[in-house]
Amino acid sequence: MISRPDQVTPEWITAALRASGAAPPGARVTAVRGSPLPGGQLGWCVRFRLSWSGPPGGPGSLVGKFPAADRRSRLTGVGSAVYRRELEFYTRLARQLPIRVPRCHLAEHDPATGEFAVLLADAAPARPRDQLRGADPADIALALAELARLQAAFWGGTGLAGHGWLPVRGAGGGRRRAAIYQLLAGRFLTRYGPRLSPLARRVLAGFGSRVRRWAAAEAPPFTLLHGDLRLDNLLFGDGRTAARLTVVDWQTVAVGAGAADAAHLIGGGLPVPVRRAHEPELFRLYRRALRAGGVSWPEPHCRYSYRLGSLAGLHLTVVGAMLVGPDPAGDARFLSMAERHAAHAADLAALALLDAGR
Repeated sequence: MISRPDQVTPEWITAALRASGAAPPGARVTAVRGSPLPGGQLGWCVRFRLSWSGPPGGPGSLVGKFPAADRRSRLTGVGSAVYRRELEFYTRLARQLPIRVPRCHLAEHDPATGEFAVLLADAAPARPRDQLRGADPADIALALAELARLQAAFWGGTGLAGHGWLPVRGAGGGRRRAAIYQLLAGRFLTRYGPRLSPLARRVLAGFGSRVRRWAAAEAPPFTLLHGDLRLDNLLFGDGRTAARLTVVDWQTVAVGAGAADAAHLIGGGLPVPVRRAHEPELFRLYRRALRAGGVSWPEPHCRYSYRLGSLAGLHLTVVGAMLVGPDPAGDARFLSMAERHAAHAADLAALALLDAGR
């Protein structure tokens, strides 16, 4: 099967777009030019620019996603089942979402080898915000409103029956999440520790001694989670030439407490001083948007879940950094995320919350 960008041919693209209904009758792709996209290290993403013959109307470009070129990252994607999970998402669940996700033209997977290929509609000219610089609070507010619409649609597990491929957070699945963090946190501190602030090192170490309690503490009400709601996975447009927001990279989709995604977005998407200045209003906006979607969630319960959720970004940063191959741009991104999520957890006294629940 096609599992690398250099294997892609005009004939293959034409067949995929005809099957999805995106190629006009009689049209065919005559040339494909690929250019790699920056971002995630667990997948190899390429933008394909297409030349056509025949009737007009086919897309001028597509985004292809394939197994990572780096062997360690590829083995992680296969072993953790995130490749298979994203394919399941696009083929079985994506059309039910009330928010904008890319249209999937093709999703193929070889269970024996873990190889896969996904062809998605190109959201350009929409672009992600710079993870290192951080977003504007207005961008985060937009993303939170869309997040709340998504969560309200699946609140309490509504619409998720029959999707057993979705992992469920909480006491059962939490043991594995805790064990992975404990296995990798020491290596993360060895690799990044000299470049981290004393606060970040303390929070990372303190989380390691409490991570089992944290993983077991996530409790209903549950909903659909993106699981990695950072700026790299949010494409912002002007609302005219591109949708205002398109959410991509659904490898970590799961079922769990919705406030974890909200905390991850706010804590990791804003520079620390900006987050401190705007967090109270952003939290209120998230709750208002949930209420507008018909969700009644008492403020103390939501705030408790949000404080616990501030540690989700820290967990994902440590695990993600140590399970993919080294990369200078990726290292800079992981350092920024570690600092922001550690400061967020410290500001919310998330570790003390776990101590109080012993």
